[in-house]
Amino acid sequence: MLQLQTSPTSTKCLSHCHLSVNPEPSLGAPETFVSRFAADQLRKGSDILVEALESEGVTHVFGYPGGAYMEIHEALARSSMIRNVLPRHEQGGIFAEDGYARASGRPGVYLTSPGLGATNIISGIADTNFDSIPIVAITGQVPRGLMGTDAFQEVPLIDITRPITKFNYLVLDVEDIPRIVKEAFLLATSGQPVSKRPVVYAGGGCMNCSEELRWFVGLTGIPVASTLMGLGIFPCTDDLSLHMLGMHGTIQANYAVDRSDLLLAFGVRFDDRVTGTKFNDKVSAWIEEIDEQKEKHPPSYRTFGEAIPPQYAIQLLDELTNGNAIICTGVGQHQMWAAQYYKHKNPRHWLSSSGLGAMGFGLPAAMGAALAKPDAIVVDIDGDGSFMMNIQELATIRVENLPVKIMQLNNQHRGMVYQFQYEYRDVFPDMLMFAEACNITAARVTKKAELREAIEKMLKTPGPYLLDVTVTHQAQVLQLIPDGGTFKDAIKGAQ
Repeated sequence: MLQLQTSPTSTKCLSHCHLSVNPEPSLGAPETFVSRFAADQLRKGSDILVEALESEGVTHVFGYPGGAYMEIHEALARSSMIRNVLPRHEQGGIFAEDGYARASGRPGVYLTSPGLGATNIISGIADTNFDSIPIVAITGQVPRGLMGTDAFQEVPLIDITRPITKFNYLVLDVEDIPRIVKEAFLLATSGQPVSKRPVVYAGGGCMNCSEELRWFVGLTGIPVASTLMGLGIFPCTDDLSLHMLGMHGTIQANYAVDRSDLLLAFGVRFDDRVTGTKFNDKVSAWIEEIDEQKEKHPPSYRTFGEAIPPQYAIQLLDELTNGNAIICTGVGQHQMWAAQYYKHKNPRHWLSSSGLGAMGFGLPAAMGAALAKPDAIVVDIDGDGSFMMNIQELATIRVENLPVKIMQLNNQHRGMVYQFQYEYRDVFPDMLMFAEACNITAARVTKKAELREAIEKMLKTPGPYLLDVTVTHQAQVLQLIPDGGTFKDAIKGAQ
């Protein structure tokens, strides 16, 4: 996260701050970058910032302008490479950048003002931190002379976001902007620690890449256990060598692999001298055992006459898109049904707030995905409760003419809450009127027999479309393993 104290975006100009590209650019950055400014040309700090973003290959940013950093938006208007998309709320914008990053694999960039604008993106920052999504968030800050005085819109954002970001910068010197932006993108796109007890398990398949293995171990500091065939590929004299693994291997190698929480297997075949069993002889029986479980417990759900089961709606969507749509969701029952009944085929096609569980994620995430992948079918499968959280982004979708398809599973309940409490009920407004207010084509379907035609029409209609699918509120997310239970305790669907 970058926080810019306002003086770098003032009228101060520099004649010596020239941008150069790191020989190892971050993910998405161009291999070569030619500045649109002469080396000795005077520039504002805002132009230096925008050029630094250009050098990282940024083509879209979401930003909500504010008076304290308006010059950044004016600098964006001078860029022929970067397009700013205006969300209708800061949370919608940060979720849109989240969706953009998930769908594209490139870092998302969000700009906002200090104070309330900055605090409104906290949920989005926490969400990307939970799910390891690369985002660079840039906010303004009050002038240096007012910092620490409880000035208007002064918020200690560095302190607030430090636990939920990989790194924070408070930029006080305009000359630091190019370096800090470069570092921010490298950090955003670099790996995140995932283990405390990693081990490399190296075998004969690494024979021709010994130097690369040694480089990797030197970079990461991860200890190496070798197979019999792998001895010497990593020197046994090295302090990080655990020597040989397996039946006749060293105690330390077998102990480390047994206790590891991440095993990186390079050039090995999991021989029975290592695993303790002949893997190939056992695998067929294991697959047969798993297949038996598949046959005994297929996904199933209850039906209620002509009422539309939400699971059936998702199955139809899967059939009509051949499983190739980018699916975005909010959080709740609809999220779990979309995970269970849509047959996902491709990476970066399932966009859902997994770690934080942020309601209101689906619609803006679909907005970002549609910008990142303009030729893809993007569908927001949403619930009426989650949809309402960021419904204002319908206006952004309409203004940007993004072909986002919204299939709302409307059960007139906070479904997950209802499932666990069986008592909470809430009535929501007519969603079609929200769509109409934003000049978005919309329709409602209430009968199972009419659902296929309704989904087909949604997918074929150019531009954004809202399909309000009235589903039965009795539908539940099953199968369900209770807290503290195992698969043996699973509450199953209809058989």
